[in-house]
Amino acid sequence: MHFATRAAGIPAMVIGVLLTTVTLPADAQQRNDPLVRVDTLNDGRIVVSNPDSPPTGAQGTPRLVEVLRIGSLDGACDAFGDVNSLAVDADGRIYVADRQASAIRVFSPRGECVRTFGRSGEGPGEFRWLAGITWQPPGYLWAIDAIRDRFTVFDSLGTVLATHPLELGRSASLPWPMWVDAERSLHLWLPSSRSIVKYGVGPGLDSLAGFQVPEITQEMYTTRSGGITAQSPIPYSPDIRWTVGPTGNIWLADNSVFALHETTYGGDTLRTLELDRRAPRLEGRERDSLAAVTGIAARRLPARKTVLEWIHSATDGWVWVQTHRQVIRAWDVFDERGRYRGRVTPPVPIERTPFPVFGTGTVTGVTLGELDEPYVVQLRVVPAR
Repeated sequence: MHFATRAAGIPAMVIGVLLTTVTLPADAQQRNDPLVRVDTLNDGRIVVSNPDSPPTGAQGTPRLVEVLRIGSLDGACDAFGDVNSLAVDADGRIYVADRQASAIRVFSPRGECVRTFGRSGEGPGEFRWLAGITWQPPGYLWAIDAIRDRFTVFDSLGTVLATHPLELGRSASLPWPMWVDAERSLHLWLPSSRSIVKYGVGPGLDSLAGFQVPEITQEMYTTRSGGITAQSPIPYSPDIRWTVGPTGNIWLADNSVFALHETTYGGDTLRTLELDRRAPRLEGRERDSLAAVTGIAARRLPARKTVLEWIHSATDGWVWVQTHRQVIRAWDVFDERGRYRGRVTPPVPIERTPFPVFGTGTVTGVTLGELDEPYVVQLRVVPAR
């Protein structure tokens, strides 16, 4: 087994794409919607510039409809404690990682409890801190233990197929970002080296490529509590957000600018999706209140807030952008061509963690009940008419 602890260096051009405004050539290519501008730059990168208004008719904003809800308060298999990761396999089975129980629960596409495996412990198939799961066709469920620093590979029945030590370092990322692309390659985030590593199809763990996510230097401030001193980025400081798409390419964005960049592991930016929306200003009482809470002088706070919080890519190539820090009440959505489809609103608030799973025409996530009990819900994407 070979494990890459350091990713390949990222070319400077990627950082430049993220931090600068795109300058379009004169020979812009107009395609279909006259309000959407599609340009091909001299380096071959395609830039799709969208107005901040969705198209109408069949190409308009889709709806989300709840089609499945799993959860209860009666202490049965579907009574969840702390759901911190979800996975869905090709047959529609839903895997729920419950950190509190150190267990993975499996449900049929109809929501019936099929089986439970895993428990607290040190042995094979056991967890100290179940931090994340993902499904990799044709039949591998990967689970990460953030305290034991290891990967465990299960089949759909819960049989342990392999265990791999990891070198995660002292950094943590919960829930743990993992992705599987259309070619069945596994992609894992390593916070200790700020890199994404690509692996082949399990149950082995042979690294194929690495990509180091660029950083934006952030101004920090100091807090002290209970004799402990900590440094944190100033609120609303620009930072890089990322995800891995079904093609195996990486989506990157500076969260202060609404521009998403599809980039290869080699550092070539293939496509940029732009939305004509500026980050809202941070001013007035909100600015004064934030300064008072953090103890930061108001003049040190950024002039504007951030415009996006996280990026998710669905198996059908659609890109879903989370714009708020807490509970999710809407996503800004782009289709596989990079056209903006509007703000899509779920019928119930969706928790930011665990990360929702975006399939082809479905979204699987967690919502809270009246007593803050977690429910796993599956939403169907209904096309616009």
